[in-house]
Amino acid sequence: MPELDLTTEEKILKAAETIFLRDGYDGSRMQDIADEAGINKALLHYYFRSKDKLFEHVFDLKIGTFFPKADGIFDLEIDFSDKIGLIIEGYINLLRANPYLPLFVLNTVNNPEKSDFIKKLPIGLMQKIALNYFVELQKGKVRSINPMQFVISIMGMCVFPFLARPILMNAFGADKEAFDVLMKQRIEELKLYVKLILTP
Repeated sequence: MPELDLTTEEKILKAAETIFLRDGYDGSRMQDIADEAGINKALLHYYFRSKDKLFEHVFDLKIGTFFPKADGIFDLEIDFSDKIGLIIEGYINLLRANPYLPLFVLNTVNNPEKSDFIKKLPIGLMQKIALNYFVELQKGKVRSINPMQFVISIMGMCVFPFLARPILMNAFGADKEAFDVLMKQRIEELKLYVKLILTP
């Protein structure tokens, strides 16, 4: 790789992110990425010699944002349901800014040739939610439920609308702006759901 030229490299990474998120690994071509970046294919290969290397670089950059960064939330002196509410808010706002991200991640980890990428997923948040749930359960502050089912429900209710975005937009006659408003409203809906399901 040549000496770092941030302008060119940033153009490539931004273009690669756009193409990979939109078309997935199999549907993306290096020529498409070069065209998106406004450079020739030879220069693209000078920086990233293969699609695999470029894809892995983009995946590593994006995967850190797939789950919301919950550092510090569980240390706050607020109810457990409010902590989950903050995670939901951060997660949905993340997906509003990156609506293609869930499909990108799921397509990648379900690709037999990319199955090892699942090891890169930051699953610690799900484990932390379950562990903190048991602490609150011992204090009698939450209802007895299966924490794994709870985590799955939260993840599913946050992610599904973005996976099904074209279907929902068509069903509701919503454009991108209206869908975004709907997702913003969904934050409060899910916070209410959490309180209802956790209250003893």
